[in-house]
Amino acid sequence: MDNVITNLSSEIKGAFFDNSYSPFVILDKNLIFVDINLAAETKLGISREKMIGKSLLDIFPYLKNSERYAAYKNVLVTGVPIGFDELTFSNGVSEHKFMIRAFKVGEYLGFTSLDVTNLITTVEKLRETKDDLKNVNANLKRKNQELEEFSYVAAHDLRAPLTNIKSLLMMISNSNALPLELEPIFTKLNEAGQSMCDKVRALNTIISVKSNFGGEVEKVSFSKLLDKIKNDHSQVIIKNRIIIKQNFSNCQQVEYNRDQLNLILENLISNAIKFRCEKRKLIIKVGIKEIEGKCHIEIADNGIGFDSCNNKEKIFGLFKRMHDHVDGLGIGLYLVNSIIRENGGSISVESKVNQGSTFKIIL
Repeated sequence: MDNVITNLSSEIKGAFFDNSYSPFVILDKNLIFVDINLAAETKLGISREKMIGKSLLDIFPYLKNSERYAAYKNVLVTGVPIGFDELTFSNGVSEHKFMIRAFKVGEYLGFTSLDVTNLITTVEKLRETKDDLKNVNANLKRKNQELEEFSYVAAHDLRAPLTNIKSLLMMISNSNALPLELEPIFTKLNEAGQSMCDKVRALNTIISVKSNFGGEVEKVSFSKLLDKIKNDHSQVIIKNRIIIKQNFSNCQQVEYNRDQLNLILENLISNAIKFRCEKRKLIIKVGIKEIEGKCHIEIADNGIGFDSCNNKEKIFGLFKRMHDHVDGLGIGLYLVNSIIRENGGSISVESKVNQGSTFKIIL
C-alpha cells in the first residue's frame, strides 16, 4: 500500500513538474543540471538534452564569482530558500525578466521561476503614464495660474482708465457745454461706460472668489449662517412680510468653506427676494438634509420664476440674466455653480414662469 501511495505521489509530482507553465530546473550538489521541465526549455531556448549534465556556469557563465552563485550554493548547506526579483535573461531572440526562488530538494537544488516580463512592462508603462499625467497637470496648473494672473491684471488695470472716462463724462455733463444734438450720443456713451465699469467690477469679484478655491474647510452651522443672511435682508423681509421656512433637523452643520457656503446661500436667497411676485406674499423654503453621507440643500420660492426648460445653457452662464427689470450683473448663479462644482458637488434648478423656482444642491 505504501508503495502504491509513493508511486502515485511521484506521478503527481512529475505531472506538475512537466506540465507547469512556470520553468522548473533541478541541479545536484555540484550545481549540475539533472532535470528541467518543458516550460524551462521554452523560456531558455535550450533543449533538455543540451542542458542535462551541464553545470550552472556552463549555461550562465556570468554567475561565476557572483554573490548570487554563492547564495545558491549556501542553500544546499543551510536548507534555507532564497528568492530574487526581476532577474534578466536573454536567449538571443528575446529578453525576459524572472522572479526566481531556489530551495533544497533532498540532496538537490531546485529552482522555480515566474516570468514577470509583461507585468514589469505594464508597471513601467503605468509609471510613464503617471509621470506624463503629472507633467500635464503641472502644465495645466501653470497655465491656469497664468490665465488668472492675466485676468486679474487686465481687470485691475482697466478700472483706472474707465474711472477716468466716467469722471470726464461727468465733467462734460456738469459743464453744460454739450450741444443739444449730441445729448443722445452722450447718454449712450455714459451708459456704455457704466456697463464697462460694472463688468470689470464683476470680473474682479469672480477672480477674487476663484482665487480662494480650495480654502480652509471647517464645520459650518446652517442655523447661524441663515440667521446672518436673514439679518442682512431684515428690512426688506419685514417690509414685504416675507416668510422664510427652514428645516434642517437631521443636518445641522457641514464641513465646508464658510465664505463659499455663505456666498451660495446668500445668492440663492437674495435672488428669491429680488425676483418675488408683487401679487402674493413671498415664501422661501430652505430644506437641508443628509442622504447617504452627502448634504442635500433645497431652496424653493413662489416668486416670478422663469422658463428653466428653454434656458438650461443660460441659467448658470456668466453675465446671463433671466430678468432685466431689476439691477444685476448676471454673475451670482455663475459663481454659485462654480463653487459647488469646484468642490465636487452639483446643482440643478426647476422653475416655471409665475410659479417660482427650486434649486437643488448636493455638496
